[in-house]
Amino acid sequence: MPDIDQEFLRKLADWNVNGVPVCTMYLDVDGRRYPRKQLYVSRAEHLCNQLRREAEGLGKKPASSVAKDIQRMMEFVEALDRGRTRGLALFSKSEAGLWEEALVPSPLRDRAVVGPEPYVLPLEAEVEKYESFCTVLVDRSRARIFLARMGRISEHTDVFDDVPGQHEQGGWSQARYQRHIEDHAARHLRHVGEVLLRFFKLRKFDHLILAGPEELIPEFEHGLHDYLKRRAIARLNLSVTASAADVLERSMAVEEKIEAERERQTVERLLAEASAERQAVIGLGPTLVALYEDRVETLVAPVGLSAEGFRCTRCGWLDPGGSVREGDRCPMCGGDLERVPDIVETAVATALRQGSRVEALPVTAANNGPLLREVGALLRF
Repeated sequence: MPDIDQEFLRKLADWNVNGVPVCTMYLDVDGRRYPRKQLYVSRAEHLCNQLRREAEGLGKKPASSVAKDIQRMMEFVEALDRGRTRGLALFSKSEAGLWEEALVPSPLRDRAVVGPEPYVLPLEAEVEKYESFCTVLVDRSRARIFLARMGRISEHTDVFDDVPGQHEQGGWSQARYQRHIEDHAARHLRHVGEVLLRFFKLRKFDHLILAGPEELIPEFEHGLHDYLKRRAIARLNLSVTASAADVLERSMAVEEKIEAERERQTVERLLAEASAERQAVIGLGPTLVALYEDRVETLVAPVGLSAEGFRCTRCGWLDPGGSVREGDRCPMCGGDLERVPDIVETAVATALRQGSRVEALPVTAANNGPLLREVGALLRF
């Protein structure tokens, strides 16, 4: 299975439609709520029936592609070995031989969509929630390096240096031997920092969590390369012998706190900039205009928000449906307009193709912050 990240989402957004629709299915397969396989298989069948109904009237070729999509999706669901998977996202365009699957560690709300592009907004929210977190556990003689992403964790490196133990003699001999121990411990911490830097250059994680005895963490952090210091976002009092499950639990708690704070700051900045009529717009119409002009730095979209609209088949101009009707020509280039079932998802796909960041927000803002129920955008200029 591919890594579920921004590159994966951009790959989906780049799928070439050529008049044949894409089928998307999100399915909650959480074993805590659906312990028996048949419980989620039957719901998948219901979603596939929705896809079949949506494909009616699209024409013979699109309907044939959708039928093949449905068959492959059901085969995948029936063969699924859940493991720790709680949410499943499937994307298919059989006519073009395109297929992608995403297994995530948190439940996803059931949804089935036939559209001109993959419906990625719920998956975008998951990607934002699970950035890559490196946790390094360290003491005076040992270190362990973990990498966690999308609710999964793996241990990559175990560093052990031979540091002498405590000397039992007192006096001058004890003081000299203590300095000897501290020198070895300091070299060990530098060694761990070097190993960690090499690991970062190889894996490029987003955030760093430093864990170990409280009195040791400041000394360890002080010797880290600036690349690593800039990514350090939490310091935890955690034993170097902690289990991977304990490390993951503590890491995910840090993730959730960071994501909630980022959502709050994004909404506050968007509202402030739009109110001052600076580099932000709120509302579907103004946001679509900014996308057409390639001015969007960050597209902000509440998960679950959808609306019909139109797109120009020639220049890509988007309209929420308020100023044009079926059969009208594009006001920008005179090209044909096609109706799209979800202009919000089309906007998300357009933003991803332009290299813009997409912030998928819950309907209620995080940390009891300001509420956002409309699409908006922070602008480059």
